[in-house]
Amino acid sequence: MAAQEQLSVRDAMTKLIAVLDEVGDDLLSAEKEIVVAMQDLMTIPGLDAVATQSNTGQVAPGKPTTGLLYYDGEYRLVRGMMPAGFAQKPHNHGSWNILSVYRGAMHYRSYRRLDNRDQPYVADLEVAEDRVMGEGDVTVLPAPPHDIHATAGLAPMTVSFLVARQQFGAMREQYLPELKSYYVVDAVTAAN
Repeated sequence: MAAQEQLSVRDAMTKLIAVLDEVGDDLLSAEKEIVVAMQDLMTIPGLDAVATQSNTGQVAPGKPTTGLLYYDGEYRLVRGMMPAGFAQKPHNHGSWNILSVYRGAMHYRSYRRLDNRDQPYVADLEVAEDRVMGEGDVTVLPAPPHDIHATAGLAPMTVSFLVARQQFGAMREQYLPELKSYYVVDAVTAAN
């Protein structure tokens, strides 16, 4: 993209949505195109400072927050801000999602589910991706049952973008990979 050409959030999301609409829930089949569209979105300056509709209620300094940057009734773009040391346990969302780092750095780990979900509270997982994500990095998390991941803030403040289509489940599974098990919590508890 030319330096003088600046996308709006709507323009960037329209480009991304065109790819997503074409592939449906099989995001991995268009992973390269999705990464390019997300990287275009991340060229928009000032998205770390613009006001959002907060999803997490009370915003406090040094605490993680989320807020909507874009929502069209089907797709949403959520900005997350997490301080260094904030870590989420492995959890699912009940949906695919796309995660990128706009500013800062985070540790990211995703998992593949190996069991067939026939036993409650049992989850046999293997690590699918394990890396430090920096500014401009993008990862595509497939649909369930492989939508399990964990993040941890590394920079003083990490700003991330998450794109998803459907609403995430009100109840989530949090995983204990070393114990090959999980427990169920509400979405607010899972986010903290």
